[in-house]
Amino acid sequence: MTSAPETVSALFLRSDSKVLLGLRASWKRAWADHWDAIGGRVEAGEGLDEALLRECREEVGLIPTSYRLMLSAPEHFPERNGAALHHIYVVSAWDGGEAENLSDEHSEIGWFSLEEMERLPNLTVSELIEILREYAAAP
Repeated sequence: MTSAPETVSALFLRSDSKVLLGLRASWKRAWADHWDAIGGRVEAGEGLDEALLRECREEVGLIPTSYRLMLSAPEHFPERNGAALHHIYVVSAWDGGEAENLSDEHSEIGWFSLEEMERLPNLTVSELIEILREYAAAP
C-alpha cells in the first residue's frame, strides 16, 4: 500500500511580523494562482527538516536556522483526489540574505502582515493565519 505524499511548508516570519508568501504559478495543479507558504514535497528517504531546508533553498534562497513545526495534518487538494500529509513550520531565523524567487513554482513572492494576509482573496487556507497567531501567543 502506498502512503500519502508528504509536504513541508515554511512561514518565514520577519522581526517586523511580516510573513513571506509565494503566489503559486498558474500551471500548478493544486492551488494555482493562490498565495501560500514556501515549500513542497518530501522526497523519498528524506526527513522533514531536510526537506524543509532543501525546499526553502531551492525556492527562495533562504536556509532556515531557527524553526518550529506548528502543524502536521492531512491536506485535501481541491483539484485532485487524495490527500497529502502537510507539515507547516514557522521560520524565525535564516541564512541567505534577502528572499528571491528562484524557481518557477511561484509567479511572485512578497512579505505580508497578518492583516494583509486576511484581506487576500486568494490565500490557500486560513489555517496559515491561525498558525501564525498561535506561534505569536506561545511563550
